[in-house]
Amino acid sequence: ELYEKSLVCVDNNSLPADLLEIKTFLTVPQDLIKVMTLCPTDVLRTKGLKVFQLSIDKFDTEAKYRFFQYLLRTSNHSGVEGYIIKNIRNQIDSALQVKEPIRFHSFLLLLLLLFTRLFYLQPGKENAWFQGTHLMPLLRKVFSLPDGPETDLLQYMDRVMESLNLLRYLVIRDKVTENQTGVWTELYKIEDTFMRPLRVGLNMSRAHYERELQDTREGKKKAKDGSVLSVSVGDEKLPRMTPDSQIQALHSALHTFDMIESVLVRVEELTEVKDGV
Repeated sequence: ELYEKSLVCVDNNSLPADLLEIKTFLTVPQDLIKVMTLCPTDVLRTKGLKVFQLSIDKFDTEAKYRFFQYLLRTSNHSGVEGYIIKNIRNQIDSALQVKEPIRFHSFLLLLLLLFTRLFYLQPGKENAWFQGTHLMPLLRKVFSLPDGPETDLLQYMDRVMESLNLLRYLVIRDKVTENQTGVWTELYKIEDTFMRPLRVGLNMSRAHYERELQDTREGKKKAKDGSVLSVSVGDEKLPRMTPDSQIQALHSALHTFDMIESVLVRVEELTEVKDGV
């Protein structure tokens, strides 16, 4: 409560990146992440998320950039990483916003417009951290799989889905001819380190779970009604449950792979079309 009240008194986008060198500005968000991910009470988890976002909003653009880098490197939680990637997308969107042209009807308004443009073109006035050369190191962290093709896609679903959604947004929003984010320059690397390994991982995961589903169905036929089965996925055994529950869990996993693939296919289509332009 005290931390939230202190944040409310601070202007948005006002805290500089230098403050991240003070330990408290990193340990407090880490404590909030523990509340968000480990607390059994839904009200407290929701409150933790609200205060966590509030703390992000108070950082200026460079501080946000460095804070996101830090969390992507240290969080080790797919849900948190997915949430950070969503914030990165919001910052990129703000950086790419094009202001509506101003119509002026007098010499005075023309002078005012010129003065305003000169002011905003001064160093530090533009959001350079979420476009161009500054953005690419951050995107390289986003567009990667922790264990390559062998990444557990169920465990990392939130991160993978948000990464794909961000990539889809970039190839739609940022024109090839403008390339403000640099995504088109780095596309071949993104394909090598993210898209192709993800495609391989999806195929491997789907084949594995389909085989487990078939084995479970065959085991159900042999088992008596009401009995329980033990199914292994990789090196891990799923909790003992009835055959119907096992089948439902495996179907859910396959549905997750379908969702991931649907976005991946769309990104592949978009990049192929624009590559040919």
